[in-house]
Amino acid sequence: MKAVYKIIDKLLANPNKLNLMALDKVLTLGIPFNAPHGFKIKTLSPDAVIIALPNRKLNHNHLGGVHACAMATVGEYCAGLSLLTSFGISKYRLIMSELNVKYSYQGRVDLEGFCSPHQIDVEKLRAGLEAEGKYSQKLVTTIRDLNGKEVAEVTTVWQLKNWEQVNTKG
Repeated sequence: MKAVYKIIDKLLANPNKLNLMALDKVLTLGIPFNAPHGFKIKTLSPDAVIIALPNRKLNHNHLGGVHACAMATVGEYCAGLSLLTSFGISKYRLIMSELNVKYSYQGRVDLEGFCSPHQIDVEKLRAGLEAEGKYSQKLVTTIRDLNGKEVAEVTTVWQLKNWEQVNTKG
């Protein structure tokens, strides 16, 4: 698994078009729950993470709009990738500990999730990891339709922890 994490970190370090396509493939395999949604990473930079959520039948609710859970998932995905742009995956484990979504409008066209890595105080987070071995980070992702109308706001809280301190045995 460590080898895969190093590959992901290399792709994150140079997010050109080819690497974003490769990252999409690797993450689709690594996070199979997200695969049916058809998410595509559009932008991955220190300023913005933008992920496309297509308006297709598989992502629809019973009313024919984009399902609330698909929006929540793309919001989680954007936030997680925002953390990865700053910290990578090979040194720290990321796990979501809280999720809250405020829906404001029905999504009826393709949507995009937007999360800014600038929400992360990197130095404060590093200091917390050094002192406690783990740190919780809150992030907000905005979901907009392609007309720019906000349809949802997804707030997530993530725990980062050094892999060496992770105990996965039950």
